[in-house]
Amino acid sequence: MKSHIFIFLIGFFWIPLVGAIAIPDLYSADIKLPVAASEAQMLNEAFGLAVEAVLVKVSGDKGAIVGKVLNQAKKNAPTWVAQHSIASLSDLLPSPEGGVPGKQVKVTFYQTSIDQFLSDNNLPVWGQERPSVLIWLAAEINGVRVLSGSNAPSVILNEFAQSASELGVPIYAPLLDEVDKNSLAVADVWGFFGETIAKASRRYQTDAVAALRVSDFSGQVSGNLLVLLSTGESVRFALMGQTHKEIVEQASVKLAKLFSSKYASVRNGYSANALTLQITGVTGYGIMRNVQSYLESISVVRDVLLVQVGDEKIEFLIEIDGDKQKLFNSISLSALLKKIPINALDPDANRVVKYQYSGD
Repeated sequence: MKSHIFIFLIGFFWIPLVGAIAIPDLYSADIKLPVAASEAQMLNEAFGLAVEAVLVKVSGDKGAIVGKVLNQAKKNAPTWVAQHSIASLSDLLPSPEGGVPGKQVKVTFYQTSIDQFLSDNNLPVWGQERPSVLIWLAAEINGVRVLSGSNAPSVILNEFAQSASELGVPIYAPLLDEVDKNSLAVADVWGFFGETIAKASRRYQTDAVAALRVSDFSGQVSGNLLVLLSTGESVRFALMGQTHKEIVEQASVKLAKLFSSKYASVRNGYSANALTLQITGVTGYGIMRNVQSYLESISVVRDVLLVQVGDEKIEFLIEIDGDKQKLFNSISLSALLKKIPINALDPDANRVVKYQYSGD
């Protein structure tokens, strides 16, 4: 499975990585379990494990899906199942007694049930469109530091790909070709030299860049994560664990929660805000519908109301959940609309936020 994920990642390297990535099967999970005497017992366990995986993926906040919240979700899970399927596994599953026959249960939940449960618990609902992240991974094994990428795969990189995939964070590794080698050294990544890392990352055109360093010296494992956001902001995390896998799982959790806090909505009766977007460059009805449909697809948006149509210009009243900046962050992931700075002397400066339709 891990090797398949890595192949999936490097398959994108020759394509410009612009804009958000749509996460497939956001409300589904594949659960592998040993064959049980009772199919009902196996399904009940599968539904519980699947709902945990989906809630973590949709919220982006693994630390919140615990305790009473998780217990309640598992109790309700059978009533939220839209469909499920069971298939026999060709390979044996590992167990303390050795390999045992297994089944794979694919579970898909109703989106409304998952979203409503998260909202009822004041937890974020993170939509399908998510920022792409380029990861520079530097590992130090007994004093030797190396970078991982397409031309230099590693177990640690595959572990990170697996963990990030489970959390719905679309990550990409660099080619590590001659261009990369001439612009960035392992010491630059290890030292978290942000400007150098950002410059070397521009060719990949991802929405964010992360540098992950993992140290394993005489059995002592530690790690650090640096995230460079498109806004120019940088965030650092210290990572602790007993194994490489624990370090990269922590890194994935930190990434997911960071992006969830910037893009996901917390839907409750007290979080609504409204603002007016003015879109220029709208030359026809088809474009207007395209823009409206796009705005309605953003997870923080509750409602979109067309309030004015002018000469190649339209205005929408947008009702959103929570902070307006989350809407701006989400729009920035797409090439469809480009924000237009407003001069303080513009009579619309305090009334609207202006965007240009790009047609991309």
